[in-house]
Amino acid sequence: MSETKSRGGEYAARRLDHETAVSERRRSQGRKTKADFARRRRNAGVALIAGLLLAVLVVWYLDGRDEIVRGVSIGEVEVGGMTRAEAREAVESRASATFEEIRFGDSASRLPGERLGVQIDAASATEEAFALGREGWFGQRLFDRLRAYLGGVQVHPEVRYEEQAARDAVKSLADEVYEKPQNATFHLTDDGQVEVQEAREGRVLDQEATLANLDRALTDLRSEVPLAEGEAPKPRVTTEEVRKLKPTEVIGEYKTDFRWDSNPNRKANMKLAASAVNGTLVAPGKVFSFNELASDLDYHEAKTFSEGGVGYADGGGLCQVSSTLYMAAQYAGLEIVERHPHYAVLPYIKPGFDATVWFGDEYGYGVQDMKFRNTTDGYILVREWVDERGFLRSEIQGQPTGKKVEMRTEKIFESTVRGIKWATYKKVTKDGEVLFNGLIHDYIYSYNPPVDESMPHYDTSAPRVSGWNDPGNTTGWAEVPQ
Repeated sequence: MSETKSRGGEYAARRLDHETAVSERRRSQGRKTKADFARRRRNAGVALIAGLLLAVLVVWYLDGRDEIVRGVSIGEVEVGGMTRAEAREAVESRASATFEEIRFGDSASRLPGERLGVQIDAASATEEAFALGREGWFGQRLFDRLRAYLGGVQVHPEVRYEEQAARDAVKSLADEVYEKPQNATFHLTDDGQVEVQEAREGRVLDQEATLANLDRALTDLRSEVPLAEGEAPKPRVTTEEVRKLKPTEVIGEYKTDFRWDSNPNRKANMKLAASAVNGTLVAPGKVFSFNELASDLDYHEAKTFSEGGVGYADGGGLCQVSSTLYMAAQYAGLEIVERHPHYAVLPYIKPGFDATVWFGDEYGYGVQDMKFRNTTDGYILVREWVDERGFLRSEIQGQPTGKKVEMRTEKIFESTVRGIKWATYKKVTKDGEVLFNGLIHDYIYSYNPPVDESMPHYDTSAPRVSGWNDPGNTTGWAEVPQ
């Protein structure tokens, strides 16, 4: 019992002594920290005063020197460390060389500086540069010098020029820069494929912004003036719109014999006219005109079926080209706007399937054209050429219409007195539904008289077709063995 009390008393005494020592140590550390803080504040104050005195001495020393503060430039001419005289000479020399020729954009246009009458106030700019860091209260001067040393300060000289001359130059440049927006369209490749030619935005110059760039360039002592482009003009027809209208398949075709007549002039005329219409794109709702494309060409004299018989005239053979294309348009289910029959039956095409054209002349016969309208929802492509087997071929390419067209022609009567009457019928179906089935025209043809013996004669042969018996297809006449 006594031992326990004795140990407890000794332990309690030791613990009390330890706690007292810790408390004294903490109080001592607290008094030492406060003293350190006071000493640090005194040291900082001394350092600040010393720094300010040093800065005053530096500013005072630099103020006494006749040099522009380091880091200062006039325009893009570094003049820091130069005297005023040196800086002015450097600026005037740079201006003289720079303004000899002003270049707009990527050297798109060049303008002699004398046309603008550019003048620079180098003296005032030099004085402004020299004054930097030397004006205002001490803090401002110090701040300006530090700003120049650390980041650089640019002085913009006053530049004067003939504003109207500049406006005239920029307006002329705007005409050169302008590009008209290009609508998307189609392009026919050499192998007859239709490709989409993408739309392209136009280009226009923002004249006021370019004039502002001229101001900045001149005050920076630069001869290059960036062009400021305005909002690009948009095309009316976008690439996506044209892709949706692109012809994708043949919707109508027809062929006639190109080699049945050996007259070289007639063959040349047919090829010339076929090439004139080949590759023509017709927009939805627009009308194709044969004469519009083929009338201005330089044709040879060849046999024609006109003027009540057989004759010779410039452009002989064109009616075979127009007739072949006319039938392709019929089979494509397009609207025929204008078509004229021949005076007499022809050897190369069925009666009622022909379409004569006449460009007009002094005889007063008037103009006769072959026209059809694109009644599909997309563009159509007209193709006409002579193939390797000697057939004149016409194609109408477009988007699927779902239509099927059948054509037939029947002889109504034949009389040496009255002539030969033929009636032409057309049947149009779509998805099994008959849209049209009936007569589209009839006509009384005459007999062709023999060719005058005084006229040139060429070998002819029956066209490579099955005569006038309808073979039952809708893509042309059936061929007979060669």
